[in-house]
Amino acid sequence: MNDLWGPINADHWQETPCIRGRVAMEQDVKDGRAVFYIQNAEETGVVPVDIGLPHCATFTEDGQSIPVVIIQSEQADVHTVGYRPLRGGNGICTINEVELLERPDERFYR
Repeated sequence: MNDLWGPINADHWQETPCIRGRVAMEQDVKDGRAVFYIQNAEETGVVPVDIGLPHCATFTEDGQSIPVVIIQSEQADVHTVGYRPLRGGNGICTINEVELLERPDERFYR
């Protein structure tokens, strides 16, 4: 993979690497399947949350709705997700900061 956090083709968003069924480890971040990891996560009570990954969503930044693909979903004190904007890059936020989409719509295909 030449550009680990490069743009995502909106027509192939479901092929975005993600982490399922377990909490992320350092290697998952290095491989682009996760955005963050927590050392000793299982010992501190972090658990994966199944929201059907990868999951299309929107994230609002500076008043603008940005299409993203959620690639990671974990719960500790707060339900946190790791996402990749279609334009490239990555981010971390709480589940309340994204709008999960049942399927891609006009907001996702901008």
